[in-house]
Amino acid sequence: MTDAIDDDEDFEDLYGTWEPRLSAVAMVDDRYFALLIGGPRWDDPYTITLTRDAEAQTFSRLDVRRELRDIRVVPRSDDAGGPSYVALSLNGDIYVISPKGAEHSIIPGTQAESDSAPEILFSSILPVGDQWLVAGGEGFLKLGKEKTWQDVSPSLPTEYPYKVPDWTILGTNLNGDIFVVGTQAANTRHFNLYPGHPLYRDGMSEDEEFELQKKLYAKMDDYPRLKTLFTGRPGAWKQQALPDRIARSLPAYSYIADVESDGPDADYVIGSDGLVMKGNPQAGFSDISSIADREKNFKNGVQWGNDLVLATGTELFRFDGHVAKPFAPKVKMRSAPFVLQPSALFVQNDKLYVFDYGLRYYTLDDQGWHQHDIPKELSARPFKDVGTGSP
Repeated sequence: MTDAIDDDEDFEDLYGTWEPRLSAVAMVDDRYFALLIGGPRWDDPYTITLTRDAEAQTFSRLDVRRELRDIRVVPRSDDAGGPSYVALSLNGDIYVISPKGAEHSIIPGTQAESDSAPEILFSSILPVGDQWLVAGGEGFLKLGKEKTWQDVSPSLPTEYPYKVPDWTILGTNLNGDIFVVGTQAANTRHFNLYPGHPLYRDGMSEDEEFELQKKLYAKMDDYPRLKTLFTGRPGAWKQQALPDRIARSLPAYSYIADVESDGPDADYVIGSDGLVMKGNPQAGFSDISSIADREKNFKNGVQWGNDLVLATGTELFRFDGHVAKPFAPKVKMRSAPFVLQPSALFVQNDKLYVFDYGLRYYTLDDQGWHQHDIPKELSARPFKDVGTGSP
């Protein structure tokens, strides 16, 4: 399915330079995976979805006029036929992509349905049974499908001056427990100067208003951004303790990024500031990272044999249970740019996969590192005629 625009229109003049990046990956096994490729410009909301069949040596491409934010594998009851994936857009579109094509649906009451709907920015989606669990801003954590949705967000008080939480789904462990994070920031509404505000006075000059507004915004920066981790299932959530440097962070950049299982009884929770927590939803989690690692901001993790492999924005590490050490052997790059930019990590059949924002992925096996490039024609400007390709 490819949306088309008039050939007479100049893509570069309309939308600027197309600078595609590999933003998200869903992997079924060593044969099948799917990629989201999009431009970084906020006013260039187009995404290419590539589905890969390694055995057939083919990619299939779907273009949509949306910014897709997340993609997951849809569980299947048998191995007949190829897999399906579900993708979520920033504004509330859902695409189910299968060998038969793509099915599009819209979450009711979102800007995907109407421009006049409240702005909710969506972040993540997860198949739960035959429904979708969808997370986003403005307190949105709902379970449903098509036209029927119900709020399943954990109970999380909203105290002054905070806004309702923005929700993110990290993923699941081997037992099916879901990990979700609520992030609460100070509500700018409480720090805007307006007639009726306790500090507003009639007859104030523009300079006085400007200086007072500046002080109010500076005061807002005094409030940490709150992060809360919950595990469980819709309707049965349990709050998990987080280190204070993550739970109440100043400045506001700290985050929880990923969950990875080391067997059915042990899970890792990974994040910024060197965060590596180990435990399980029943017993709770303990921070096992070293103080020396707290300048590392981890974005992904995967269990590879006895090692936990971690990725920051530019490096790979092996975590030995206490300290994250630079990963060896180093990734061998055969073409520019000679900078590693990990976007996702997977392990399939004892092989380590490192997907890179730079439209390529690497595999590590007994023979060493191998680089695999995404064919350039498959990341070309959307809405031109495309088909399938092979590496």
